[in-house]
Amino acid sequence: MKYSVLIRDDDNSKKIAEYIKKNIKYSYDENNPEIVIAIGGDGTLLEAFHKYPNSIVFGLHTGHLGFFANYNPDDIDLLINDINNNTYKTEKIPLLSMLIEEWNGNVYYEDAINEATVLSPVKTLILDVKIDDEILEKFRGTGLCVSTTAGSTAYNKSLHGAVVDHDLVVMQLAEVAGINSNAYRSLGSPLLVSSKRRITLESDMPLELSVSIDNLSYSLKEFKRITFYYQNHFMNMGYHNLEGFIKRIARTFIDSGK
Repeated sequence: MKYSVLIRDDDNSKKIAEYIKKNIKYSYDENNPEIVIAIGGDGTLLEAFHKYPNSIVFGLHTGHLGFFANYNPDDIDLLINDINNNTYKTEKIPLLSMLIEEWNGNVYYEDAINEATVLSPVKTLILDVKIDDEILEKFRGTGLCVSTTAGSTAYNKSLHGAVVDHDLVVMQLAEVAGINSNAYRSLGSPLLVSSKRRITLESDMPLELSVSIDNLSYSLKEFKRITFYYQNHFMNMGYHNLEGFIKRIARTFIDSGK
């Protein structure tokens, strides 16, 4: 068994990482680890997944929110014991797959834990929105966000999208500063779509825009379309005790810590 550690850039996270490295019995390997320990916040965990997509990821929360993390600084020895003695369990988190195509023939494939956004902050973005190849609308605005169930609490929530129960597997389409007037009209509210469907955002001419996928970013010169779908891709999250969905929501967004 091989493991690696990704660390948030702060003294506390670095100190915890050194302690963990001294006590994990397995060999350290940054190239092909089977286990990755992400010490920090959700951003560190996202980085860990995209760097090591086939590994089991353990999140140890030292950041601000830590929505995904299943361990906190009081659980360091528990985490070490779980890994050394194989007493952990794994949760499979469904990933949203996407195919990005450009008019010049470039093609990109990615998976997202949280969401992908298509943005054109400089000029109005005009895209055909299709559900299973059936046209829903011609969107005009700054951008669109397509999120996973897990990602419903991330950027989607800032766009006034719904927080989705983790027992459901859906895509959620939310507008970023959509234009609605007598001349232009879009749905104007978030749309929940079954995991059995596909969402396609398409331009009838080459566009210069940016696509962000979790913590990754693409600057595209000749964007043509992006298609979202589920295809049984998962992130494996390690845990000892899995925090319930309602408790996790309350801890992250409602409880004041009093």
